[in-house]
Amino acid sequence: MRAGKRMLPVLAAVLLMVGLCGLAAAEVESIPLDMLSHGTPPKAEGWIVPNREYEDESIHVVLNERTNYKSKSSDGGITIHWAVVEIKDPSQLRTALSYDSFEDKKAATAPEMVAYLNPVVAFNDDYAKMNIFKGYVIRQGVFCKDDLDEWEEELKQDVLVIDDQGDLSPVLKASSADVQAFLAELEGQGRQAVNVFTFGPVLVLNGEVQKIERSTSTHSINLAMARTVFCQLDTLKYAVFAADAPKTGYGINCEELANFIVKTFPDCKIAYNLDRSEERRVGKECRS
Repeated sequence: MRAGKRMLPVLAAVLLMVGLCGLAAAEVESIPLDMLSHGTPPKAEGWIVPNREYEDESIHVVLNERTNYKSKSSDGGITIHWAVVEIKDPSQLRTALSYDSFEDKKAATAPEMVAYLNPVVAFNDDYAKMNIFKGYVIRQGVFCKDDLDEWEEELKQDVLVIDDQGDLSPVLKASSADVQAFLAELEGQGRQAVNVFTFGPVLVLNGEVQKIERSTSTHSINLAMARTVFCQLDTLKYAVFAADAPKTGYGINCEELANFIVKTFPDCKIAYNLDRSEERRVGKECRS
């Protein structure tokens, strides 16, 4: 199951959940932190329902969808897909960069990237490698860049931190000092930031839809667009939402998607807007 853009070049990364197949539950071991270490291929017998539900000793995924959703912000009905994912070990939640390098700016398609990563679920994230990108970036424990303070004060972005326990935490309207203070706090708790993203905004926090202000985001949050949102529901339990935009003018805005998420998962701990596009064909890529 791979939620992502159609066959377009990707100058960033994918966030993925991989399996630790072939191990008894009690014997699940962490995958090394480095980006060149990957999970094992999904088992053919793990598909309970082909392209809809997968389970092995380390991961359980169920793909759902709402077809012909009448988005208030869209010119027509759209499909919203969401995968619910439970993993055994935090190291199964990982990122991968195109050409395995932050410095190499060559583009790659999402299908090209996931072909060798063995994910059960994969989706695009925050385009961190683009030359115009401004943010705080850590990938698989490696610091890549910090130019958060290049944002004007009124346009400060919400930053998402994923730590080595698999927990998602926001740093709202973050400056560089804000993120560094949060990372120091994590270290004081014996934790480490494994991946840090700059996109947003945070849509849901502790089951509450956040105030989503058009004037404080650069990501067209008020427009009907294809979107990808990453959520934490519980310890090592997540949901990935992807909304279709078959053509310009279709899709969903952030506020409406946030309300859909809370209606689906009232106790959602956090939902973070991680990608958007004017055109997306998610349904045709949600396959094994």
